[in-house]
Amino acid sequence: MDEHENLQTYIEQFYEYLDQVATRLHAMDGTPYLSGLSLALEYLLDDTLSKNVPDVVEDDIANFKSQVVGIELKKESVRKGIQIALLKGFREMNITNAMMTPDTIGMFIGYMINKLYDGATKLKVFDPLVGTGNLLATLNNHYHTSLNYVGVDADPLLSELSRNFLDALDIDHQIYHANAIEFTGGPFDLIVTDFPVESVDRKHTYFPYQIILKHLESLTPQGFFLGIVENDFFDQNEANEFKSKLSESAHLYGLIKFDESLFTSHPKSLLIMQKKESSEDTIDDFLLADLPPFTDEERFNQALLKIDQWFKNKKG
Repeated sequence: MDEHENLQTYIEQFYEYLDQVATRLHAMDGTPYLSGLSLALEYLLDDTLSKNVPDVVEDDIANFKSQVVGIELKKESVRKGIQIALLKGFREMNITNAMMTPDTIGMFIGYMINKLYDGATKLKVFDPLVGTGNLLATLNNHYHTSLNYVGVDADPLLSELSRNFLDALDIDHQIYHANAIEFTGGPFDLIVTDFPVESVDRKHTYFPYQIILKHLESLTPQGFFLGIVENDFFDQNEANEFKSKLSESAHLYGLIKFDESLFTSHPKSLLIMQKKESSEDTIDDFLLADLPPFTDEERFNQALLKIDQWFKNKKG
């Protein structure tokens, strides 16, 4: 069996454990699938459940766990197994898959972090909208070294789920159940997040603007804020006011448009901002790129070469 087949087998085995536990708990008392998934991760790590269950159910769960204990699972097979279970949970709860950042985008952001930070090893990374934790997990598995992650989510289930997710991958992290607008912390070397799709009939200030302006305060000077934003990000009514306020403390550093085929609706781009060291700081150049489909290897590699050259010119 080759390495790819091994990975696929391990992913399936790990997913099977998660699915069996979540399904058993749902059959017991209607426990929502995503809650059952979080409990499955909890039991895997601690051999205990924070939920009271009959002995017969716990015996079943222990038996499910015995099927994966002793298997040497790589972090990426664990992450993939959890991701597949999450997607099933989304379907069962009628939650859009847009809540989970596509793997290819997470991997590309890992590549960009390497470019922006020259492979720095001691970064404290903050995600103010951590959701399931899959973006941070993907970054960690595709960055050359482990970093320290802090995440926040207003949903108690998602904050618990992301905490157990990152625990299962042995990732150094602190996850908080809190409102992202109200949360204060830091300082952080890097902020990265995937903004949710905004309602067209919203009656509040554009949410990504609020999050960016709030959390730039906790970013270290010359640190970067990477936000996955909708392509109409700069078309909002408050855009000019936002850019004016942003310019007081940060530069617009780059904008990379993802191929629209990645999204069923609401295509997105990667917006890069850099915290100023002082209000007088200026920036010489702006990184602008349109990425072809990740599946078009030749064109995608050409796009990466152009980005590499941009960074070489900037350093030169």
